[in-house]
Amino acid sequence: MITPVDGGPYRCALVVRYEDEIDDSLLGALADATGLTFAYYGNGGFGGETLADVYADASGRSLLIEVVADEVGAKAVFVRAESADEAVAIRTVVGERFQVWTEQTLRAQLEGALADAPWTLVAMMMATGGAEPDPETVGLLQRALGHGDDDVRQAAEYARTVAAELVHPPVVMREAPRERPTGVLAPARPVGGEQDWVTVRPGIPDRAVPRPVVWVRLATDDAEKPAVWSFREDWNIAVIGRDTDGSGWKEAIYTTMDEETALHIVEHPALGTVVHTAVHGTHAEATAAALREALGGEILDGPPPGLERTAPGPSRGAAKAGGRAGGRLRRRRSGRRRPR
Repeated sequence: MITPVDGGPYRCALVVRYEDEIDDSLLGALADATGLTFAYYGNGGFGGETLADVYADASGRSLLIEVVADEVGAKAVFVRAESADEAVAIRTVVGERFQVWTEQTLRAQLEGALADAPWTLVAMMMATGGAEPDPETVGLLQRALGHGDDDVRQAAEYARTVAAELVHPPVVMREAPRERPTGVLAPARPVGGEQDWVTVRPGIPDRAVPRPVVWVRLATDDAEKPAVWSFREDWNIAVIGRDTDGSGWKEAIYTTMDEETALHIVEHPALGTVVHTAVHGTHAEATAAALREALGGEILDGPPPGLERTAPGPSRGAAKAGGRAGGRLRRRRSGRRRPR
């Protein structure tokens, strides 16, 4: 059932890193600090450019909303509360768990430097949480709308569009059927659980990639570099990799728009400090060559040494069974994404 969810009148927000997610750890910390028990309510959006995962307390009036502007790779955690004190308490816990940016800090970053990172304007407007922005923020957006740089004006228009929709309650679908992975993300046979996409991690045979894989050892220890390369090449991020099982394994997965080629960005102590990528699908060899050309490194003859030591042990069965340990499958709208 699709329904709007209108929480309390007090609103605030914090911009977070794109890979951060509301999880059980955060919900537990909120319960301890505020006495509010949030549970997943549904997913949807604000009627236009943003997507939303909504968490609500028992009353349905206190809301925690993970809001994503997919087109620019921006994310914020919104708060809807019944009182100002409650809103501040919730936001404080979020700020303690994540690296965060406020409306004011983002505005300060943009002042005098609009042409350097114009799409930060979208994050700045998201940081208002759908509340009335500061007069200084409105002034900065107005200046950006009249800027001499086309990219700045385009970013400002998009930021204004996003801000206009965020004042409304999110519209969510409750108990919506979960999408299964398709294309290059699908394993040879469907598997149970939430983690049902392919992985290059050994020791999980049901989710093994059912086609040849080209490994590239990059000449960098910064996993953001292949991620930025993927973004600029207009790939979709399908899985946000996080080390939540304590093993050190991280595996972010990007796909081409047609889901015919996948790029896995892999990190683990057993592989050393450099970042490895695994590419498979229709254009695997060409993609590997392009990565090596852009970032340096070496195309390997097979899996990197030490990969077998990254397999999950018996105590990490959740990673096999399909818990939240390895990330979350994300669905993207088609169409070109704007640069950050």
